[in-house]
Amino acid sequence: MKIKDLTKTMGTKKILIAEAVFVFGIMIYVFIALSPNQIYPLHGMTISEPDFVFEIENGEQVILSFDKDFTDPIILEEDSDIILPPGTYYWKVKSRFRESEVMNFTIQSHVGLEVKERGENYEIKNSGNVDLNVTKESQGITGEFTLEVGSSEETEKKDSKYEGRQK
Repeated sequence: MKIKDLTKTMGTKKILIAEAVFVFGIMIYVFIALSPNQIYPLHGMTISEPDFVFEIENGEQVILSFDKDFTDPIILEEDSDIILPPGTYYWKVKSRFRESEVMNFTIQSHVGLEVKERGENYEIKNSGNVDLNVTKESQGITGEFTLEVGSSEETEKKDSKYEGRQK
C-alpha cells in the first residue's frame, strides 16, 4: 500500500511540474508576443519629408531623444503633433510593461521658399524645415531678412528678386 501511494504522489508531482512549465512557457510567449514594436521610420533611415507619421505596434508612447541615453526625452502619445528640426533622433516605443529596442533616424534639411502673388504684393513663405535668410534685391538695393520655419512675409512687388538660403 505504501508503494502505490508513493507512485501516486510522484505522478501528481510530475503533472504539477509539467503544468507549471506549460504556464511559464505561455507567460514568456505572451510577454514576447506583446512587446512593443517600431515599424516606421526604419532604423538608420533618412527622412526628407517634413511631415511623417510614426508607426508602432503594441505600444502607447513614442519616446524621442537627441542622444542614445534619452537624457532629455520627448514623449509622444497617440495624436501628438510635433515639428522636428533636422538632425539625428533616437527613438523607442513604450507599452505598459516594456520598452522596445532603441532605433535611430535622421531628418534631412529641406529648404523651401514659396512666393505667391497677392495683388500689388508678394507673400513669401518658408515652407521648409529650416530657418531661411532671404535676400531681396529691388532697384539696385539689396536687403536681407530671416524667415523662420512656417512663417511668411508680405512685401512689395516693384521689380523685386528674392533668394532664400539656409540660415
